[in-house]
Amino acid sequence: MARSVINRTVHESAFAKINLGLAVLDRRPDGFHNVATILQSISLCEDVTVHMQSATKRSVELACDREDLANESNLAWRAADAVLSRTGLQARVRVEIRKTLPVGAGLGGGSSDAAAVLRAMNAMQFGTIPHRVLHEIACELGSDVPYFLKGGTAVASGRGTDVLEIPALPPTAVLLVLPGIEVSTAWAYRALADARRQGELTARAVRRKISGLDQAADWFEGGGFGGSIKHLENDFEAVVFQRFPAIRECKARLLACGARHALLSGSGSTVFGLFDSGEVVSSARDTLEAEGFCIKRATFLSRADAGLGFDSGADAEA
Repeated sequence: MARSVINRTVHESAFAKINLGLAVLDRRPDGFHNVATILQSISLCEDVTVHMQSATKRSVELACDREDLANESNLAWRAADAVLSRTGLQARVRVEIRKTLPVGAGLGGGSSDAAAVLRAMNAMQFGTIPHRVLHEIACELGSDVPYFLKGGTAVASGRGTDVLEIPALPPTAVLLVLPGIEVSTAWAYRALADARRQGELTARAVRRKISGLDQAADWFEGGGFGGSIKHLENDFEAVVFQRFPAIRECKARLLACGARHALLSGSGSTVFGLFDSGEVVSSARDTLEAEGFCIKRATFLSRADAGLGFDSGADAEA
C-alpha cells in the first residue's frame, strides 16, 4: 500500500440522514442489536476540512467550533488516526469541523463527520486506499459510518453496517423539528429492552417488522412512496415519547400542520415530517416557528449528491 503523502487540503460536506423506518430486532452475541432500517440523506450538512502533510511522526489534531467535541473520542479524530495506522502513512493530519447539527438528535452528525474524513483522506491519496480498508474502519468506528460512506437511499441491516443501496427517491420536502433534547442512543436501547421484558419479542414479531420494512423498500425501488407510507415506523418512539412528551408533541404538530407522514429519526430527538408540496411545507414552517418550535427545512439527496458512490465491495486501483 502506498506510504507517500501528498500535502493537500480537502473539503467535504458531511450530510445528515433520517431514518424512514427503523426496527430494533434481537440482541446479538457482540452486545449490539440487529436492526433493519431505511436511511435517507438530507440536505443539512456540516463542513469538514482535512489537511494532511508529510511528517516524521504520525499525528492527528482536531479543531471544532464546539470545544467539548474537540478531543480524541470524537469519531472524526478516530477516523483519521485509524487511516494512518492501517495504511502506514507518515503524516500530520489536522481535521477541522464546523458543527451545524445538534448532538444526540438522530441525524448522524458525528458518524457523517467520520465518513467525511475517510473520504477526504482517500481523495488525498488519489483513491488508492482500498475500499475494503475504508469499509472496515467505518464498521469499527460505528454502526452508521458505513452508510455515510455511500449516502442516498439505502437499507441497513445486521448491526447497521450491512448497507444495501436502493434507487434514489424523488426530491421530497422535509421539515425537521429540533426539540433541543439530547437523547442517548445507549439509553434508548436499554429503555426499549426493559420495556420488552414485559413481553418477549417473538420470532413472529421480528418477521412482521422485517416484512413491513421490506414492503416499504419494494415501493421505494419503484421510485416513490406509494402505499409504503403506512409501513414506516420507528421502534424507539414508544420509549422516547414516554420519557420525553415534548418530542411526541413535535410529531403531533407536524401531522396537524399537513405532513403526510412524521417520524422520529434514529433514537431521536429530531422528528421529521414529509410534505407533498412546497406551499404546504412553507405554511407548516411558519406555523410551527410562530409556536416556538426550532425548525429546519431540507430535501432528500441522491447518492450522487451525498455519498460519492462508494463501493465497499471493490478495491480502488493503486
